[in-house]
Amino acid sequence: MILRLTIVATVMLLGTPAVAQPSFDCAKASTLVEHAICGNAGLAKADRDLATVYQALADGLSGEAKAHLLKDQIAWIDNRAQACTGAPENVARCLRDRYASRIDTLKAEGDGPYPFVSAQSLLRTGQVKAVRYQIDALYPRFDGQGADYSAVNRAFAATAQEGAKNATPGNDAAGRTSTWTYLQSFRLHRPGPNGITVATTFFTFTGGAHGSSGVFATLVDLRTGRRVAPAEVFLPGVPWERTLSEMARADLKRQFVERPGFEDSLQPANFDKLMKDADRYLFKEDALVLLFNQYEVGPYAAGLYTVTIPYAELSALLRPDGLVQLAPVANRRGGG
Repeated sequence: MILRLTIVATVMLLGTPAVAQPSFDCAKASTLVEHAICGNAGLAKADRDLATVYQALADGLSGEAKAHLLKDQIAWIDNRAQACTGAPENVARCLRDRYASRIDTLKAEGDGPYPFVSAQSLLRTGQVKAVRYQIDALYPRFDGQGADYSAVNRAFAATAQEGAKNATPGNDAAGRTSTWTYLQSFRLHRPGPNGITVATTFFTFTGGAHGSSGVFATLVDLRTGRRVAPAEVFLPGVPWERTLSEMARADLKRQFVERPGFEDSLQPANFDKLMKDADRYLFKEDALVLLFNQYEVGPYAAGLYTVTIPYAELSALLRPDGLVQLAPVANRRGGG
């Protein structure tokens, strides 16, 4: 087990040279992933950053929480080795994505009582006639015993399974050679000690001119185990919907100057319908980020539009005892 956790060992090289070194000895690198990390300064730095964040979190935990974190990290390492294969550019892309999301997730897990969230994986490759397919979907599972997470866990698993199903060609697949893909990852955010926001990112391609991608958010109450709707974050009776709509529309109008979007989407009646979608409310550590995916307010080429509203601007609307807290992150830390 110790050998498998080389990546998270705290081998912090004092007086390191200008070229970043990973958390392990590159002279002993033996796997495709290890060689890729050693040959890329950015990946080497990400590996060291992950080792630092992991150890800081582990040092603050004990008992079941520490054991859960260790088990989850081992599973993440094993999955990284299985998923990050193929051409060098694919390996590098896979590693960059995994390190970025894992570092954010570990930081969020340390910003309050340990939440007992593990990374689940759906990996699948194959070929139907001339169509190859590859599925690489990561999704969270809440393992805590203090609440019933069964409904949210089923929902996260179902999303990954549905994406994989749609990207798996059937026996009637067209004869043209192509590769269908479904990629999914997640990051955790901590708007307050009792809440975890899961930001799920996906990309799918099933032939055609281009694929599609997007991000959707889910806020989970660690005290009850259930998904929380945006209305439950704000005080009852306050005009939070109108306030957020006006702020978001004004921000998007400014963005449309450089990234033209669909002006019709900003008409009050149309925009109010968009704002009722709970998936677009990403409650982060210090701000609410509103997500507008491809085609919702702009063309495919424009990609994702986001509107960021600091909680300080929403303080009069937020429940003082709710899942979103205005206290600095540094004041939330807790063990497990």
